[in-house]
Parts: sequence; structure tokens; C-alpha cells
Amino acid sequence: MSYQNEIKIRYQHFLNFVPTISEFLTKTHEREDLQISFKGNIESDLITIADKGSEELIVSEIRKAFPNDHILGEEGSNYEGNSQFKWIIDPLDGTVNYSHRIPLYCCCIGLEDIENRSAVMGIVPMPALGHVYHAMLGEGAFKDKAPIKVTQTKEIKKALLCTGFPYDREERIEQLMFNLKKFILRSRGVRRTGSAGLDICWVAEGKFDAFWEEDLKPWDMTAAAAILQEAGGKLSTYANNTFHPYVTSLIASNGVLHEKMVETLQEYLDI
Repeated sequence: MSYQNEIKIRYQHFLNFVPTISEFLTKTHEREDLQISFKGNIESDLITIADKGSEELIVSEIRKAFPNDHILGEEGSNYEGNSQFKWIIDPLDGTVNYSHRIPLYCCCIGLEDIENRSAVMGIVPMPALGHVYHAMLGEGAFKDKAPIKVTQTKEIKKALLCTGFPYDREERIEQLMFNLKKFILRSRGVRRTGSAGLDICWVAEGKFDAFWEEDLKPWDMTAAAAILQEAGGKLSTYANNTFHPYVTSLIASNGVLHEKMVETLQEYLDI
């Protein structure tokens, strides 16, 4: 089977499986008790019954349909396979929103080619909003069945930006506020939705022009990164190094604004 077809069968299989995931997350959201607990000692880093159940559903389906693939999940799933593909999963991105009954959350199902550390497929259902963002290498990016593309905004002053904050923000507060202040003063506006996967998809669709955040994890980025790339966007680190799923800082933009985003985020380091 060709390389492209190897990706395509995984892509189509999980597009067909998305309604099962979306139904689970939607029905679980209606429960009075989400069984909320903390990860470690950070009270803003939550986990619910939905995070655990969604990952179990996804991992079980991967193990059944593609048993030779590697798997990395946020909630502890870690399987070593013998294929060149690794599934990188965030079963519920936006857990704090979800736990507060805010509909801005998603599930991120990404596929990495581990030989070159590239994101080759992404599926991001947003159950409460009723949409699925998806893409595979070389086939374009979509919201449901409609193609999506990034904006062509060329100036920061005309751009709507978005960002997020890491869980250890107390240790990074000076840099976080420095960067936020610069972008608030220079752009049309800055938003924070609480879900990196959603943010990057909205850059891909053209709702936002660019996104920045640090200390993200592979499951936060991989699926949406594949979608943004196919929508014509660009990804890199703050230092403008090449994106891969294990980078520790991320700029995701329409491409046109990318250099200006890099320049702004370097200002703190130049103080």
C-alpha cells in the first residue's frame, strides 16, 4: 500500500468514528457529576470522567483497527508499535471549559510520521459547536465538508490574535504579560478560548490570524497543526525553528504574519 493510502485509510476510519466520540463527550457533559480531580498539585490542571472515557474509546479503536501503530495519549496511554505512524491524542482539549459547562472544547486526534516527526493527519471534533475540522497530508483542510483557508492579513494592527497560558504561569508571569501587552497594544485584539486545538483550527479557518503559546504538549498541537498546514498556514517555535510535535513553544499563523510574530516574541529575550 502506498504511503498516501496508509494515511488515508486511517483518516477515513476515524472520520467515521468521530460521531461516537462526539456523542460520548456531549452526553457526559450533561452529567451532574463530572468526577473532577487535579493532576498533581496544580489546581487549574483538571481531569474529568470525560477525559478518561474519551481516551479509552479512541485508544480501543486504534488498537483494534491499526494494532501496529504507536499511541501517545494525554491521559497515560503509551503503546510502542512497529509502524511508522504514531497516534497523538488529546481526548478532551479544554477540560477547564468543559468542567465549567463552557462549550469551547474539542478532541484532538493527530497522526505523526515518526521517521521525520511530521504531523500528517488531524481530526478535531468540536461536539458542542457541531463541527469537525480535519485534514490529511496533501488533501487540503476542511470544516465538515467545506474547504478552509487561512487569512491574508499582512499587518499585526489589522490582525485578531489568540493565545493561551501554561499551567506553570506563576513562574513565567513576567514574560507572559510582556508578550500579551505587546500584542494587545499592536493588534486589533487578543482572545483566549482555553483550548489550543480549537485556537489553531480557528487560525486555519480564518477566524484568527495567528496564535502563540508556550509549554504545549504534543497532544495539544499535532492534530490541529496538520489542519493548519493544509489550510496554508505556518508553524514554528518562538525562535522560528521548524515545527514538530515536541516543540516547547508555538507560533501558528496565516504565514504572512509569521515573521512579525517571531520578531515580537523575541523582544522579551532581547531585554
